[in-house]
Amino acid sequence: MTTSVIVVLIFVVLGAVLFWFGGGPRYVLEGIFAARLQQPVHFAADPEWRWGKQQLRITLVGLRVGSAAHPQFSASRLMVALGWHSLLHGQMQPRQIVLDAPVLNGPWKGVANAGGAALSLPGKMIIRDGTLRWSGVAGHTLSLTAVNGQVLAKGPSQLAGGWHWRGKVGRWHFAAEMAPAVVARNIFLQVGTTIDPMLLQVAIPALQSTVKDMVVPALRIRWQARGHGQAHLRLQALRLNMAQSQLAVQDGALIVGDELALQVRAVDLNWKVLRGHLAYQVTIRRLPQLATRWGLPLPKLTDPDALQRLTSTGTVQLDNPHFQWIVTQGELDHSAWMGKISGTWRPLAIDVNLSVARLNLGRYLPAPQAGNAARLPALPQQWPVTGEIHVAKLLWGKMRARDLIIRSTSSKAQP
Repeated sequence: MTTSVIVVLIFVVLGAVLFWFGGGPRYVLEGIFAARLQQPVHFAADPEWRWGKQQLRITLVGLRVGSAAHPQFSASRLMVALGWHSLLHGQMQPRQIVLDAPVLNGPWKGVANAGGAALSLPGKMIIRDGTLRWSGVAGHTLSLTAVNGQVLAKGPSQLAGGWHWRGKVGRWHFAAEMAPAVVARNIFLQVGTTIDPMLLQVAIPALQSTVKDMVVPALRIRWQARGHGQAHLRLQALRLNMAQSQLAVQDGALIVGDELALQVRAVDLNWKVLRGHLAYQVTIRRLPQLATRWGLPLPKLTDPDALQRLTSTGTVQLDNPHFQWIVTQGELDHSAWMGKISGTWRPLAIDVNLSVARLNLGRYLPAPQAGNAARLPALPQQWPVTGEIHVAKLLWGKMRARDLIIRSTSSKAQP
């Protein structure tokens, strides 16, 4: 070996030593992660490497993703165990990930992977004292704190912690059995407060994944609706495509106390553009109270027990901002009705074309006095309803009429 070759080797070895002890691996890892996440990545110290017979263990201290002023993710300590077998085949398949005091501020900005080998889910993930802050949840920030537990790629997983949202606090618990064939099964989530430890319960027997869709064969949710008692939601054959904002449900039911009972089938909805259709059957009780909540106060009724029960069966079509509600069979205060209600919700403008078998106006309006012409009260100018109602038989005090048409044309809002 010539002297020049020896000198080159000495410089190569010296350069490798300087690179290793000068923090070279730290800067290389920061660059790799930053390129993949498309965000700045910083470590507080050089990575710690432990070389075992079966795996390589890397420990990162003071991990931060994002700017120092507004980090997207941080952790006081992150440990990753990688198997030699997968590494030698060019695959990043962590056997275990341990996160100490991780903090995620969502929603996430950037991408999860920008090329290169994909980082698959670890065989085991342990979270200690984690925090999640997610802004924009119904106009408020949802915070999950003191998150502890583990998630297994195959086997029982559990997470628990506290929550804070809209000035309320409580505890939550999540459990599931992860399985490669179905993604997960026996999924259970419980959220509670000190007043109601079972404020919300979600049960999913199985969760499946296809190439494009997430499939839930069955879903059951129970929660405590304010002022309405318990509420239940049941869905069958739910198919969700987040990339296309598409939701499909074969059959479902929603029950809120004794005020609302809704059954739907053949649901196909794109929630991003508000377009889709469904078939339904619904029973609604106490309509005046609901109208007041929706900002549509009704005139004072003669009979306080009027408009207390509405049933309807039909279909709904949505094509933002238009809607069409077809009623094939309905009943209001023991009177059959059917027809079409259409319009827009931005601005709110409703056009009705309904047929009613029998209408007793005396339940809703004072009867006309003898000798005076019967006149319906004028609707408010802001009333967003136009159209007509065909009444086969009308009763109003001593007045009787057949094949009557009631029209509303004074509204300024036209659908």
